[in-house]
Order: sequence, then structure tokens, then C-alpha cells
Amino acid sequence: MPLRNWEGRAKQSKSENLPCKINNQQAPSGKRQDCMAKQFPVFLICSFFAIPCSFAQSDTVRTHDLQEVSIQAKAQSPAWVSTSVQQQLTAGRLEKLNALQVSDAVKHFSGVQVKDYGGVGGLKTVSLRSLGANYTAVAYDGISVSDNQTGQIDLGRFSLDNVECISLTIGESDLILQPARNQALGGVIHIITQSFDSENGGKRHLKASLKTGSFGLFNSALLLHQPFNQVFQLNATGEYLTTKGNYPFMQMYGRTDSVSKEKRLNSDVETLKLETNLSGKFKNGGKLLWKAYSLLSDRGAPGSAVYYNPYSGERAEDRNFFTQIHYEQALNKKIDFQANAKVNSAGLDYLNLQPSLHSRYYQREYYLNTGWRYKLSEYGSVAWVNDGVRGTMYSVFSNPKREINASRTTWLSAFSGKYERQRWTITGSLLYQRAVESLHTDRHHLSPYIGFSIQPLTRLPLRLRLFYKNTYRLPTFGDMYFSPAPNLDLKAENAHQSNAGLTWLGSLGGWIPNITLSADVYHNRIENKIVAMPRGSMVVWSVLNYGEASVNGLDVNVSLRLAPVRNIAAVIQGNYTCQDVRDKTDGSASYNQHLPYTPRHTGSGLLGLEMPWFDFNYNLIYSGLRYSNQTRQRAALLKSYTEQGVSLTKAFRFKSYALRFSAECRNLWNTQYEVVKDYPMPGRSFYLGIKFIY
Repeated sequence: MPLRNWEGRAKQSKSENLPCKINNQQAPSGKRQDCMAKQFPVFLICSFFAIPCSFAQSDTVRTHDLQEVSIQAKAQSPAWVSTSVQQQLTAGRLEKLNALQVSDAVKHFSGVQVKDYGGVGGLKTVSLRSLGANYTAVAYDGISVSDNQTGQIDLGRFSLDNVECISLTIGESDLILQPARNQALGGVIHIITQSFDSENGGKRHLKASLKTGSFGLFNSALLLHQPFNQVFQLNATGEYLTTKGNYPFMQMYGRTDSVSKEKRLNSDVETLKLETNLSGKFKNGGKLLWKAYSLLSDRGAPGSAVYYNPYSGERAEDRNFFTQIHYEQALNKKIDFQANAKVNSAGLDYLNLQPSLHSRYYQREYYLNTGWRYKLSEYGSVAWVNDGVRGTMYSVFSNPKREINASRTTWLSAFSGKYERQRWTITGSLLYQRAVESLHTDRHHLSPYIGFSIQPLTRLPLRLRLFYKNTYRLPTFGDMYFSPAPNLDLKAENAHQSNAGLTWLGSLGGWIPNITLSADVYHNRIENKIVAMPRGSMVVWSVLNYGEASVNGLDVNVSLRLAPVRNIAAVIQGNYTCQDVRDKTDGSASYNQHLPYTPRHTGSGLLGLEMPWFDFNYNLIYSGLRYSNQTRQRAALLKSYTEQGVSLTKAFRFKSYALRFSAECRNLWNTQYEVVKDYPMPGRSFYLGIKFIY
């Protein structure tokens, strides 16, 4: 089999099969036990400085093998060998999607529901297979992004200008040497930023882009790659975005046919992002990556579009900064070591003029981990990783006037193992989680994962997979403290995920040289589900544990490349999801009813034509009928919609630089729709862009 070559070389890192140089950039690593609380920082420091240099020669060879695998496995290894469900969008595919933000791109993954409140500045959260946004981890170059207040990551804060790849893992990655935080939730979205060390031969690299378009959008970005020597190199990026966001929409009035044309107000956004990466590759085989990230944002919150009242007086100022560092090294032929550290500081100033409300939220987090992987044999390896997280939250409210100061220390320790042969792989892990809170008793839980994949016949390029995963989701600070009726006795949610699927890789001759087909059926069950419910009136709400939810679904993905004639190629990609999501709470008035915002049918498609004259791209997103609440009344029904977009791109290449021009149209047929009830989405819009690469 052609796949045998890279499978044989990847005995240790093939399961680290997340694409786009994850071994060079993300480099996930381990976790810590709670019993090591006092020794934890000392242990990390000693681990850094106790690495023997005598192993350098053999380690260097292995380091090259890891890099080689991640390059060759970009297209096939994640979907082919993984025991979990993995999908990816590389830089080339991302350019075909007309996407501005990461939230626009992940809509093209199957099993994903993006809750979008409209416009560039609207909140955008992601739920995987209807588990809820709190079950989705977002890893930025390998280390999780956190939000202690809500537990939900706004993907609208991440642009695509410096992104090399986005990958999605549902279940648990076969990368057994990864942070325990990445193993703790139901799935992970990996965002891998761009690196030029392997593609420009150690030369200076410059990329500048400019995009402008409808609703006052102006977006500029600059990326500089500067090698210092054979060891260190610097990547620095800056991006500025502003938009008025005042797009028109059609306002419907009740069940009548009466409509009026309105304009979205208070949707302006101004954002500045700065990021610096310093990477190093040492002679002893060690790799270092330091990152500093800063986000400054001032935006309006447009609010719901209610009858005859388009006004919204909500404003939000975000100030976010984090710095993180990663180090990895192969100590010898059997032992690998990784360590990560991160400090995150975030502030949100929220102002609502009607009614008068001023709230300020400040959160800080300190994160450390280490991990070790030991190769038992040619085919088997084990890993032990430990994380320690200290999070604090301080909030000030003006109406009613009060202050909240809360903290949580979490220890996660994971022991993982993997056994891999040419045709089959088995992966398992046990994750122990303990949380110590300032205003709550200690919590602890043990979460197992087991996954298996097999190629039944050597000559048949078909791979079957099966996995089970348990997830323990702690209540957020927002769940416990920020409602008008705080509930300090909230229980943690307990979710069970089961999945069975297959992947087929093949070729149908010269016209269709590559085709990939995957399908998965799954069942999710969530216990002690946390929901917000009215308490006596619609003004006073409380957060409670409310029974059980059940999810049954099917995901189908297909991707193929056509080469009908010389110098012309076509890329076709599509996915489809069918879900049945119901309330299974005994005695509930809505027992066996569909949960809100869970359409039965969703899908997306992409067509890209690569021609000598220019490239043409077409994409669509479809969502079926769904309800905004569990009453299933007509007023709660959200109609199905299909959003389509097209783009033309043309690149001019010269000796040492290139120019790329693009023209885009989003929502081609000006479809009027809502993802969240009363939050209309933009209609047809046009954009022009230019990119300079040196």
C-alpha cells in the first residue's frame, strides 16, 4: 500500500496527525496532578533544565521524521488512521471559502453548529454535535484559549490572515502527548498560525493584505518573518479591522405579510490585533515557541430586532492579552518531553444605556503543564501529562450594585496509551480532574476514552473507527455567580459520546485522481444539563441543573479532485449532518421534544476551479428548520436558509514577489435569514482584496 511508507515512519507521531506542522508549532504537552500542588512549579523548572545534551544526535534524526510526517500527512493521515473524527481546512481551502473570520470557516465542518448573532462584531460560538458551546475547546497553536466567565470562546476574534490551517477533532486525538485540557472536552478546534521556516529557505518573508467592501469594511494586515540565525526566527503580525456594520434587513411583523426595510444599528466594530512569535530549533533536537498576543476591540452590540424598535445602546470594550511558551525535546530514542506555560489577562467593559447598566469583568489565568511519552516498543507508547490552572474572576455591577470575586484551581492528570500496527490502531486514556473553588466544595471526576480503528483488508483503502468518550464539564463562573439568582450548588454536566464511522480513500482514474469519503453515526447523552430558566417572572432568571438530553446523528463528508483537462483542476467538497436532539428529562413538560436551535438537516459545499487565467470559487451553507425554544409554536419557528457565495482570484508571480487580487460576493441571492431569533444576518455584500507576498 502506498500508505505504508508514512505509516511506518509515524510509529510515534502519526497519531499526532493533526495537520499543518502541529509538531513544530502547536506542540501540545502535558498536565499535572493535584497532589503535586506545592511541588508543581519546581517540577516544571527542573524538567526544563535537567535535559541531558548527550542525546542530541539521535534526537535530531527523529525531529526530522516528525516534520516529514506532518508534511506528507496533511491530506490523508488525520482522516485515515485516527480513532476519532478529524476534519481540516488548509490554507488553500480557506482561500476558497470567502471567509473573513475563523467562525465563517468552521461552518464548513460537519457536525458543527455556529450560533451567530450577526455582523462582523456579533458573538459567534460553536457547538459540536449539539453538545453545547461549553464542550468545544479552541487551541491556538496547541494551547487552549480560555474564558472563565462563560466557558465559550468567541471565534469572531480570530481572523484568517495568518492562519495556515484549521482542524477539528471530535472525540479525542490520537496525539497522546498533548495538554490534558485538550482532552477534557468533547472536541477541539485547532487553529495553526502560519510559519515560513520550511518554505522560504530561511529568508526574510513579508506579506501585506488589504480588503474593503460593503457596510464600511476596511481590513488591513501585515506579517513579517525574520530569521536571526540557524536557531531563532521571528514572526510578527498586525491586523486592523473596522466596519460600520449597518447592513439592511427586512423586518417581519408577526404572522402577517407586513414587512419593512430596516437598517442594522449599533453594529460598528474597531479591532486591533498584534501577535509575535519567536521560535527556535536547537542542535540537541529541542524546539521552542514563544508567543505574545494582544487584542483591543471596541464594538457595538446590535441587540435583537424587535417590532418598531431598532435601537440598541449596548457597547463592549475588550482588552485581552496572553503570552505562552512551548518547549519539546526527544531525550533519547524512547522518551519525549514537552512543557507549556501561559498567562492570560482579559477585561471586558460592558455598557448598556437603556436600561442603564454598567458592568466590568476582569479575569486572569495562570497555566502550566508538562508531559512525557515513553516508547514501549516499535508499535506501542504511553504518555503521562499533567496540567495546573489557576483562574480568577472579579466583576463589578452597577445595577444592582454588587461585586463578585471568585477563583478556581484545577488539576488535570491524564495517562494515555496507544498501540499501532500497519492496519489497526487502539488508543485509550484516563483523565483525572479536580477543581478547588473559593466559594464551592471541591469537585473531582475520572473520565475514560477508548478508540479503535482498523483497515479490514490490505488492498481495500477502507478504514473503520469506533470510540467512546466521557466528558465532565464544570459550571462556569457565569453559570454560578452572574445570574440575578446565583446558584452555588450547580452540579457539573456529565456527557457520554459514542461514535462509529468509516473513511474510504481512492481514485477513479485520471479524471478523478483523489477522492475521500467518510461517514459517522453517533449518540451523545448529557446528564445534569445546565440551563437558564425564569424564576417567577421573565425578569428574574436562575441557572439550574435540568435533567438529560439525547443526541443521535449522522455526519457525511466527501472531497474529490478532478483533472478533466491539462492545466485545469476542480476541487469539490461537501458535508451533510442529520441530527435528532431531544429533551429526555423525566417528568418534563417538553419530554422528547426537540431542543432549541438544533436543525435536523444541515450541510455545506465548496467548488473550486483552478485555471490558468484565474481561479473561481463557489460555496454554500444550508440549515434546515429549527425552533428558538421548546414550545414548537409557530412564533418560535426559524425558517430554513441557504447562503451562497462566489469569488474570483488572480495571482501574478514575479522573481521574488507575488500579487494576488480577489473579488467576492457573499450571500449571492440576498437571502434574508436568522441564525438566532431576532438577530438578522447580512444580505448581499461585495468585497475587493489585494495581497502582496515577498
